Amino acid sequence: MRDTELYRHLLGLTEPWSVSHVELDIIAQRVDVWTEHPSGSKWPCPEGGKEGTLHDHAEERVWRHLDSCHFQTFLHASPPRVVCPEHGIRQVRLPWAEPHARFTLLFERFAIDILKHTNTHAARTILRISWDEAWHLMERAVQRGLARKPAKITPLVGVDEKSAGTGQQNYVTIISDLESSTVEEVTYGRDSEVGRQ
Repeated sequence: MRDTELYRHLLGLTEPWSVSHVELDIIAQRVDVWTEHPSGSKWPCPEGGKEGTLHDHAEERVWRHLDSCHFQTFLHASPPRVVCPEHGIRQVRLPWAEPHARFTLLFERFAIDILKHTNTHAARTILRISWDEAWHLMERAVQRGLARKPAKITPLVGVDEKSAGTGQQNYVTIISDLESSTVEEVTYGRDSEVGRQ
């Protein structure tokens, strides 16, 4: 099996996507994978789903993927931009990453599993990512969770103020559902406006 076919399977790429070439850097312990698609491919609009023709490609982007045999793996692509009759020119959704992400979906899922079972410092060491990247991954996971959370009326609400940081200057207000023992919202500050946000 050629390396391009191997990485197509490892990345889970399906038509029209394929792997154009793979570069291995033994010294840097890094694998770089470039994707491609046939020139006549049709693309769905990310907003309405209507199929449109290719307009052009955005600048090449790079996403961190799961490691390959302990080598950091990076996926390269120039995202297609589609002409939608309803919404105009839009960048298509990529099957391996969410919009504006720096990591593939598979890497994010693995990273969140690691972060759930250890502290941030240990997770950073295991994943070989920076502090900022770890927090970026956690913030994205929280946003996904909040987007899936259904709206509900909470009959028993608990409100608590906690000092955050040193001294008594920075506070967070924690709003909890007392029946399900879940945190519903955390807001910076402790004045009367916090509850109205």
